[in-house]
Amino acid sequence: MELWKLVLDEAAFQAFVSSRAPERRKLLSVFESLRADPQRQADYFVQDATGRTLNVWANRPFLITYWLDSFVSEIRIVNVQRVRF
Repeated sequence: MELWKLVLDEAAFQAFVSSRAPERRKLLSVFESLRADPQRQADYFVQDATGRTLNVWANRPFLITYWLDSFVSEIRIVNVQRVRF
């Protein structure tokens, strides 16, 4: 079975690198969980400017927004947002 690849858009990458070390470790764990089960049920869905449906996964204290490119087995993470629940 081929593993899915994580691809971070610029906004998601900036959020990751600007996070403190403990938050980066948490994000790496979240990313690995998503990679292990990319078909997991999203907490909710939004649409981007092109009309593409994006998955949003709430994993305290982050909202991870992504879409799956099944053709090339990529998880396209478009946003990482730190929120208060």
